[in-house]
Amino acid sequence: MPRYFFHLAGQLPANDLMGHECINDDEALEHGSFIAHRVGTEKPDMVREENFILVTNERGDELFKVPIASTLSAGTEGRPAHER
Repeated sequence: MPRYFFHLAGQLPANDLMGHECINDDEALEHGSFIAHRVGTEKPDMVREENFILVTNERGDELFKVPIASTLSAGTEGRPAHER
């Protein structure tokens, strides 16, 4: 199974050194959205336009930028994370 990496980008960048195995890009996007939601919910001060989860593949290709969001963010409920 391919390995994907979920880096925190923006204000306080942090590189994902371990990665996570996903079946395909779609599952990687779902996992990135989960991480972005969790970060935003646990650390609401991170919900800013410049902060996002950068999803890359094993080759380091950038696949997705998922904005940090939480269920507390106004106007984002009901929309997929990549559309927020």
